[in-house]
Amino acid sequence: MEAMDTSPLIVGNWKMELSHKAELEMARALKSLLKGTPLTAQVVICPSFPTLPLLHEFLGTSEKLELGAQTIHWEEKGAWTGAVSVLQISPWAKWVIVGHSEQRELTGCTDVEVEKQAQLALKHGLTPIICIGETAEERAADQTIARVTEQVSFILQKMTRASITRIVIAYEPLWAIGTGNTPDPNDIAATLLLIRKLIAERFDRPASERIRLLYGGSVTPDTVDGFMSEPGVNGVLVGGSSVHPMEFVEIIKNVSSHAG
Repeated sequence: MEAMDTSPLIVGNWKMELSHKAELEMARALKSLLKGTPLTAQVVICPSFPTLPLLHEFLGTSEKLELGAQTIHWEEKGAWTGAVSVLQISPWAKWVIVGHSEQRELTGCTDVEVEKQAQLALKHGLTPIICIGETAEERAADQTIARVTEQVSFILQKMTRASITRIVIAYEPLWAIGTGNTPDPNDIAATLLLIRKLIAERFDRPASERIRLLYGGSVTPDTVDGFMSEPGVNGVLVGGSSVHPMEFVEIIKNVSSHAG
């Protein structure tokens, strides 16, 4: 089994917040602000699809910033008007978000489709950042454990010992995305422990300790230290704050300080 990078991971999901020009300016600002700053964390930025090629060229072999895509279709190719294939983003991106809460809620993306997306990403040499989490209704009905277990089970069903070291799982409760609401810290720790337990049951404890687990949902410069202080949190998936250079750099520096 290959060694997994255990450094903290920060993923900036730019969603559809910026214009093409603004995404290029954002990348330039980040590169400038991080110049000369020693980092012990990996940083992945996920712009819109049209910007990927230009940012790939702009960043070059940057050691500070890596590129990810915001999603892919669960089929490798076909008659899917408006969709984007893994084949169309793999020349530019090393990472891809799959199963984001907005994809699940707004487009009806299912657990089965998320599992297919993850397998396609692995097949083409990308690292899938697989998002899971419960809705407000499921939380209110005390179904968080059942829902998370169901989602993780779908993810693991076709995973091998080799592939499990090549994925990232992000716990992002749907009710916390962009709302300012966050789970109790103890609940975050308990949910991540559940995920590791499920991986250990499928493989073994060493395998469960080799996977990076992120937290996502209203991550800001004010909240990130609290998240990173929780046991088992290996990084964060950032939405709104990731499109503001100063805020995102503050988050990056905070997460980097938790390495070791």
